[in-house]
Amino acid sequence: MQIPTSLKKPAGTQFYRYVRDLHLYFGLFISPFVLTFAISVFYLNHPSGSVLAPNAKDQPVRTVDNIDVPAEFRDAKPAERVQMAREVMGHLGVTGEVGFIRKLDSPDRFEFQVIKPAQTTMIELDLAARSATVREADTGIPGMLVYLHKSPGPHNAAIRGNWVYTGWWRTAVDGIVYLLLFVSTSGVYLWAVLKSERRLGLALLGAGVVSFVAVVVRLSRL
Repeated sequence: MQIPTSLKKPAGTQFYRYVRDLHLYFGLFISPFVLTFAISVFYLNHPSGSVLAPNAKDQPVRTVDNIDVPAEFRDAKPAERVQMAREVMGHLGVTGEVGFIRKLDSPDRFEFQVIKPAQTTMIELDLAARSATVREADTGIPGMLVYLHKSPGPHNAAIRGNWVYTGWWRTAVDGIVYLLLFVSTSGVYLWAVLKSERRLGLALLGAGVVSFVAVVVRLSRL
């Protein structure tokens, strides 16, 4: 049986075979991560309040008294305050990434957000009464996908990565980006080597570039 020209291996290219195999295996390896980011974009592009900003105030409340709160919490710097908040979380049995800490209507009252896949927790802390009110909201699988897409993210960069698992996820995402760059560039190389596919490939590549530039130019003129 005669092999179609488009499927023939370029002659004398052991390098080609290495690149082809790595392109295939790395592509399969990162496919779950790429799907996670792709599916989560639908939720980000068509936001739902229950996913992106769950109303924890509608959830059951529990209050914990006699909490050991460091005396420096009120005047601490953001990074130091996060570490103190994590100590409070230990007393409350709450885990996750501290998203923000803000002062409420009194110098002794603070609120901070704790997020992790599929759950958002709001904690109101009363320094004078040494008590905390905890409200937890479940966001389900959509919330989990959105969290993984946005985390750790650029917002409040000074305190990002304060949960060990967020740090691990940051490292994993960096690795996936490098592999994705390799898969992309190796794909262009594999296409360029197959002479019979160059014309169609150039047409599709050109159409993609023109579409991208047209969108960017249009948006820049709004």
